Amino acid sequence: MKTIAIITNRKKDSSGAVTQKCAEILKSKYNLVYSDGTDDAEVRRTLTGCEAAIVIGGDGTILLGANAAASCGVAVLGVNMGNVGFLADVELSELEAALSAFANGSYTVEERFMIEARVNGKEEALTALNDLVISRASYTRMVALDVMVNSHFLASYVGDGVVVATPTGSTAYSLSAGGPVVDPSLDACIITPVCPHSVNSKPMIVPANAQITIRFHAAFDDISMLTSDGQHSIKISDGDEIVIKASPLKTRLIKVSGRCFYEIYNKKLHG
Repeated sequence: MKTIAIITNRKKDSSGAVTQKCAEILKSKYNLVYSDGTDDAEVRRTLTGCEAAIVIGGDGTILLGANAAASCGVAVLGVNMGNVGFLADVELSELEAALSAFANGSYTVEERFMIEARVNGKEEALTALNDLVISRASYTRMVALDVMVNSHFLASYVGDGVVVATPTGSTAYSLSAGGPVVDPSLDACIITPVCPHSVNSKPMIVPANAQITIRFHAAFDDISMLTSDGQHSIKISDGDEIVIKASPLKTRLIKVSGRCFYEIYNKKLHG
C-alpha cells in the first residue's frame, strides 16, 4: 500500500477536523503519515518514501514544504484554509469529492519552475518556489544595489529592496510591489524593485536560464536580509554578491479541480 503524507497547519485546523476528514477519505487506500510542517528536517523525514502530500492550510503552508517536497520528488495537493490560496487547488467545500477523485487517480500534475540564490559563491543555496526578496533590515534606511543579467548591467536601485519572483510568485509580493502577473506555465524570472527612489525604475522579465547578479555598492544600513518564500532568511551586508538562477528542483502540484490559472486569477483577484 502506498504512503501519503498529511501536512497540517495547526493554527488553521486547530480542532484537527479537516485533517481527520482527509484521513477518513484516504485511509482505505493509503498508509498515512502526519506532520505539522514546522520544521524542514522533520518534513523531509515525513515525506521520504511518500507517494504524495496533502497540505492543509494555505499558500504559506505549501511554500513551507515546497523545498522538502521538491527535493524528495513528492507531488503536493493543497487544501485551502487560508485567504487567497493560489497554490492550494482544493477548497473546503470540495474536500470529499476532490480527495475521492485523487484516490481514484483522477488528477493531473503541474511542474512549477523554482529559483535558487547563493551569496558570495557559497555552496549553500536558498531555494524558492515564489520569490527571493532582498530587503532592508531597518525601516528607517534604504537599500542600494546593482542588478546585472548575464553579466550585463541592468539597473541600480535605491529603495526598500528588490523581489526576484517566479511566475508562480508573480501573484504574491512582486504583484504588491507593482510587478506583472505571469502565467505560471512559463519559465521566467520577474525582477521587481520595491518602493524605488526613482520613478524610472521598472520591473523586468528575464528568461529562466538567465543569471541574475545583485551586488551591494553602497548600503545605508549595515545589514539587509535575503529571504526565500517568506520562510528562510540570511543576513547580507555591503559588498555581498547574490547570484540567482534556475533551480534544478521543480515543485509538482496536484490538480483535481480542473480550474485553469485564468479562472483562479479572476476569482482570487477580481471576484
